[in-house]
Amino acid sequence: MRRLFLFNSVIICLFFILLCMGCRSIHNMDIQFQELHSGTDASLRGLFVVNEKIIWASGSEGTVLRSVDGGESWNNCSISNASSNDFRSLYAWDEKRALVFGINGPDFGFLTEDAGQTWEVVYSSLTEGIFFNSVKFADAHTGLAVSDPVDGKFFILKTTDGGKHWKHIQNLPVAEEGEANFAASNTCIEFLPSGEAWIATGGKVARVFCSKDFGESWQVNAAPLVQGSASSGIFSVCFENSRNGCIVGGTYDAPEKNSKVAGYTSDGGLHWQLSDAMPAGYRSCVQLVFGGSSDFLFAMGKTGCDYSVDGGKNWRFLSSNGYYTFRAVPGEKIGFVTGNSGRIARILFVY
Repeated sequence: MRRLFLFNSVIICLFFILLCMGCRSIHNMDIQFQELHSGTDASLRGLFVVNEKIIWASGSEGTVLRSVDGGESWNNCSISNASSNDFRSLYAWDEKRALVFGINGPDFGFLTEDAGQTWEVVYSSLTEGIFFNSVKFADAHTGLAVSDPVDGKFFILKTTDGGKHWKHIQNLPVAEEGEANFAASNTCIEFLPSGEAWIATGGKVARVFCSKDFGESWQVNAAPLVQGSASSGIFSVCFENSRNGCIVGGTYDAPEKNSKVAGYTSDGGLHWQLSDAMPAGYRSCVQLVFGGSSDFLFAMGKTGCDYSVDGGKNWRFLSSNGYYTFRAVPGEKIGFVTGNSGRIARILFVY
């Protein structure tokens, strides 16, 4: 019995040692940037990482880019008759199939199934005020696209056939005067395979719209992030699961301010708490990185980036190297970022 007790004690001690080593390593994280040559000077706010090899990016002047070699080279798949559009919303399935939504109409949504050689218009509208900010899919077939308010409500589209056809969702709470989304990083929507979805807003008020039925109906809850001006509010939302989520934002034209720029929830977005330790400033994107046994949140903005290992309660500054948006390689401690003037980089998290 004594030998068994000693054996169990040793196992427990080893477990805690390994646990502490893991915690210590992730609390001393570093980040490495490898600048890539995109071949464009467009502003790139749309980004989708299929895997370590296949990456799509999109942005101003109708620009769409695709890489199949991990970013070493980029194919220009831009939509020739849409050079006046800015494709800030992007989703991709593989190396051949991708979808973009723009901010200008009447042709807003475009789908390619041949690696960008041809594009099919999948959504057009003459409705005044449409400005698409983000598109997100829960699975291969079901997706949501969100625009700024039209006639007092956020303009939301839904597809159930992989982006070929879209319907207008109208069962939404009324938007507040001066409330809008931000098209800063294609991450103002979160949409889980469970059918739960969240849309973050800003401007005169900062709120989070929530749906539990694949976007068919919505409720809205207040958030404590900075608000009150056209350039402030929530810019990005991310959920790890049905209950635990994070929001980041700030004031776009005063990016050095870091008061009330991040928050978190543990009840599915019904209530939001301000982070105890904030990111170093305005952040336009937050994403979850699945790094094996050490998952963490990563926030990126035009003036730098930070990470959190406790669901967004506390943030640690990483680098002043800034970009607009970020996507992780699924299951890896690697990701990609895009920014202004065609800037693209591969990043590696080291801990």
